[in-house]
Amino acid sequence: MKTKNEFNVSGGSLAGANIHVGDRVTTVRVSKSSKRPASYPEGCIGANLAKRNYVKYLVERYNQYREADARFGRTDRFHYSVLFKNIESKFKAPTYFIPETRFGELVDFLHHRIDNTILGRVNGKRGITNYESFDEYVMQHMETAVNA
Repeated sequence: MKTKNEFNVSGGSLAGANIHVGDRVTTVRVSKSSKRPASYPEGCIGANLAKRNYVKYLVERYNQYREADARFGRTDRFHYSVLFKNIESKFKAPTYFIPETRFGELVDFLHHRIDNTILGRVNGKRGITNYESFDEYVMQHMETAVNA
């Protein structure tokens, strides 16, 4: 007597394989999506490579400083997504969809957040910079990308 729930797979992988379930044969097709990710609209920070990378740099810098705050005794839980939610609530748009005209305002917001961490305040008292300026960042990081 043959079991009803038994299945056999013919072929090396499940993509394009025939699956035998009882008396029925089913073909499984797995296709890759040919859609490319949508690009950012013209005029937003995400469409400008240098500005998008600088905002990404500042967000990563903030996350590093917040992680370091735990060494100074900060005990509240840290969530990486909170900064993006704060940006979205302040600017009423997702981070990389903010208009380029508000880039300076976003950078000032991120600079303030970095400077207001415990490590940022300690570095400020010692005269240590917490981040590169946009011009320094572009000269150092974007020029090396062109030469590479």
